[in-house]
Amino acid sequence: MYIEQLIDLCHVSRNTVFGDIKIAVGRLQEYNLELNYESKCGYYIVGDPIQIRALFILYYEELRSFSMGGLIPFLNRSSVQEYYDKLCALKDELRIEYVEGSLDALALLLPVMYRSTDHLEFTGLKRTELFDSLEYQMVCKYFPDLRKEEQIYLSLHLLGSRLSIATDEIFEKRSDQSVYVMTKALVTEFEKTACINFIKRDELERALFLHICASMYRYQYGIQFGNPMCEDVVREYPHLFEITKYVSVYLEQMIGLPIPDSEVAYLALHFGAFMKPAEDMKNHLRILIVCTNGVSTGNMLKHEIGNLLPNAEIVGVAAAPEFMNVKEECDLIISTVKIRSMVPVLVVHPILTDEDRMYILSNSLVNSCQTIGAAEELFDRMKKYVDVSQYDSLRKDINSYIENTRGVSGGFAGRKDCGIVEILDASRVCVYNEQIAWVDAIYRAGEILVRNASIRKSYLDAIVSQIMYYGPYMFITEHMVLAHAKAEDGVNRRDLSLAVFAEPVQFPKQKIAKVIFVLSAEDNEKHLKILNDILNFAKEEENLKALEHAASVPEILDLFRNTLQE
Repeated sequence: MYIEQLIDLCHVSRNTVFGDIKIAVGRLQEYNLELNYESKCGYYIVGDPIQIRALFILYYEELRSFSMGGLIPFLNRSSVQEYYDKLCALKDELRIEYVEGSLDALALLLPVMYRSTDHLEFTGLKRTELFDSLEYQMVCKYFPDLRKEEQIYLSLHLLGSRLSIATDEIFEKRSDQSVYVMTKALVTEFEKTACINFIKRDELERALFLHICASMYRYQYGIQFGNPMCEDVVREYPHLFEITKYVSVYLEQMIGLPIPDSEVAYLALHFGAFMKPAEDMKNHLRILIVCTNGVSTGNMLKHEIGNLLPNAEIVGVAAAPEFMNVKEECDLIISTVKIRSMVPVLVVHPILTDEDRMYILSNSLVNSCQTIGAAEELFDRMKKYVDVSQYDSLRKDINSYIENTRGVSGGFAGRKDCGIVEILDASRVCVYNEQIAWVDAIYRAGEILVRNASIRKSYLDAIVSQIMYYGPYMFITEHMVLAHAKAEDGVNRRDLSLAVFAEPVQFPKQKIAKVIFVLSAEDNEKHLKILNDILNFAKEEENLKALEHAASVPEILDLFRNTLQE
């Protein structure tokens, strides 16, 4: 492509094209690719051909509408219609559904594959297993004149784009130490960033290790292992997704390739599934979860149902219940697919929507469970104030009250997001102009929360002890600290304070802080919106500079309002 072609194609100025080319160069560098120019060739991309194709497939969805409308000459549909028809016939013969848009992208890529003479490396591929796959056999049938390397490449993409199967079985199992270390470090990074501690960390690491081992080859070959639930995850768990995306930068640095949002969504489901519910209460209703969408989705659904129905017992997660004596195992099934069963079945989406939650809560068995649990909890709290002879009357009054008021106030007040703008006020922000030692700076930043009874002093003691032992790992930018400890170290409720220091605070290992947040998190979830706000705010360099140089509390509060409410 030449500059003049881009100007005519996009109807923009020469300066605009040069500005966009600079952006394109940065994107290419993420894939270890370069943009070169020669007078007789124009601009062209240089690097690993598999990575060039991976970048094309990643961005194809954004180009798709232009391609379908014939607005981009070099993505003209008519020139590849024959290839698209063959891929559709292949799909129909296999009776398999593929991720939306994947066949379009491959059809547009096929002319490149036919004229390419590049050598393609497939390290770790079990060729016998691939050659036995139906996809490979169909590729040979419909595209017999493709080079064998290109037939392998096309088969891998078809396998990776299936909605119902992974490509794990056609690659050598990766169990090397580097992936294990990478997985443990990723979990540590998530804990540090999200200010949580996973109770079943070993189980999470094992699940992530298996997932990342299988994913390494998909990353390497640019295979789009579609996640049809990606949009649902982003919509229903926006803060969990954004924090996972932030942490995934660490994984990108380790493997040397960008992580697409579809993969971030899978990682988010793994992390979310191992977050401890806010409360543990006595169980009554036994629920079996049936999910055919994979382990991570099933565990996330279990986690969500556990939070929604803390009085219920989740007896398990199954791919299919037909081999179980369900009447012995459970009282209710919550399933992502329609099934026939001897016990009631509630069909919901794999990623719960608010409509799903209302549907579950409106069920008579669930209502009864919630009523009994709430009534028993109230009775246990109140019985010490009455004589034993009045216990029966107290129980009846409590049950009557709950029955009459059930559903009046709605079930989602506790889920309301609370971010920086909602929680930070003038009483929670301080500006210090004098030189302060780092230990004193932590205590000064957190003393607001102690006065508010949100934390006990022991919480600040724990923060100082951790920094002394592990070093200044709580820095989230060059000059910003997010100080936190475990809930059991002295948290009474969720809260946040902020201290800005005109004189830089010297931490161990030559680290310098100008801003210290102190976050108290009572569980693993209620503070995620606050964290997401902090990370979004900190992404922009001008925000950080404005905060570091803020001279008054009102100026700081206005900065957050103007930045986060845009």
